[in-house]
Amino acid sequence: METDVTIISVNISKNILNNYQDYQVIENNFVVSNLLKYPKLIFFNALNKLENEEIKELYNILKSNNIKYINVTNNIEEVLLTSNLIVYMDDKEVVSGDTLEVLKNEKLLKRIGLSLPFMVELSMYLQDYNLVDKIYLDKNELEGVLWK
Repeated sequence: METDVTIISVNISKNILNNYQDYQVIENNFVVSNLLKYPKLIFFNALNKLENEEIKELYNILKSNNIKYINVTNNIEEVLLTSNLIVYMDDKEVVSGDTLEVLKNEKLLKRIGLSLPFMVELSMYLQDYNLVDKIYLDKNELEGVLWK
């Protein structure tokens, strides 16, 4: 298992946790310093009240302490904050791998009931019209390319 992973599912079930029994489950409010006691953490919809910058800061702390973590969420925008993505449907893994590679399976994701993160979808549309040559995850970076 990679160091940083997001699991996304339309109907997130706690049954997913059975696949990760060696991880400490975090479901509610937490104190960051207490998280450092565990070598492996799984956040079960515990980050949905945080802003992306706060989540990035938390991930940096965990990485610097060599802590593996998984974020289980139904917020598609959060998948962009980790480098690996696992998509579940009905408690079964459907697809997994590098986040951007998994997100390129747009038709599969839509069949499952997931949309793409806004920046990914916008970048893909712009690629179709040859306005950009890659998928951009950062709004400011994309704006810089479009309005040089």
